[in-house]
Amino acid sequence: MRKLVVKDIIKNFNYQVLAGENSLEREIKVYGINRAGLELSGFDPEKDNTNRRVILLSHKEYLYISTLDQPTRIQRYEFILNEHIPMIILTDKFNDDLLIKIANEHQCPVVRAPNMPTSRIYQLLLEFFDEYFAPVTEEHASLVNVFGKGVLLKGKSGIGKSEMTLELVKKNHLFVGDDRILLMQKNNKIYGRSHEILKNLIEVRGLGIIDLSKIYGLQVLLEETRIDLIVELIHLDDEEYKSIDRLGSEYQFVKIFDSLVPTITIPVTYGRNVSELVETAVAKLKLEEAGISSTKILQNRLHDNLTK
Repeated sequence: MRKLVVKDIIKNFNYQVLAGENSLEREIKVYGINRAGLELSGFDPEKDNTNRRVILLSHKEYLYISTLDQPTRIQRYEFILNEHIPMIILTDKFNDDLLIKIANEHQCPVVRAPNMPTSRIYQLLLEFFDEYFAPVTEEHASLVNVFGKGVLLKGKSGIGKSEMTLELVKKNHLFVGDDRILLMQKNNKIYGRSHEILKNLIEVRGLGIIDLSKIYGLQVLLEETRIDLIVELIHLDDEEYKSIDRLGSEYQFVKIFDSLVPTITIPVTYGRNVSELVETAVAKLKLEEAGISSTKILQNRLHDNLTK
């Protein structure tokens, strides 16, 4: 997990620094955003917790704080700023010079997010936090985006994952990564990207390391994709081949963190165009997401035929 500090947020969103310029290296250790209504009222349920969330103050908080006299406002601001807050973000609808003055005394970073509704600020911040706080695991696999769906290709070493990925890229599908794939959970969905060391690189037996950005250009590359389907490649003589459901009536699912991802098994043998089978598997997945099942069509035809 990378370390997140206040200046990372300021740089990414181009926020205006109002206070605490000397504390921009302050670390943010907790995921999430706090609308500090309780704290402004003088109650803090996490008073003894030294790892606190970023505070966002907007119109509702300003309406409340405006009802208080100045001594009470000073007391409430002091109360918040004494509680290990990493930073405070203000919208255009919160304007109180008293907060800025006290924050400077405490060297607590206060920034403004201009020209943006509160809901949008909240959404963008949480998406940004996901990059730092999302759980991450590493998988030995290849990752490609086929027809808009992220496909994770798995299998034993030497089975041809990289070669198949190269075939798919030559068919104008998008390359994400090869060999070392980082999987992370964001919004209960699984996303994948290449390990930074191997970004844009693919290893093909007999050819060695290839930089796809130099051969095919940046148009074939994708930084990250959601994982919609896992394809497990097996040799035709593997024992697992005997247990494959030939009709493929139901997907099996693999659990990654808290999410279930559909998976299929494709046997690999000489002369079999596996890249086309992967394209077909993605097309089948998209049809089933649209409510069209080939297996159900066959079952209905059999039923109609038997009842004639």
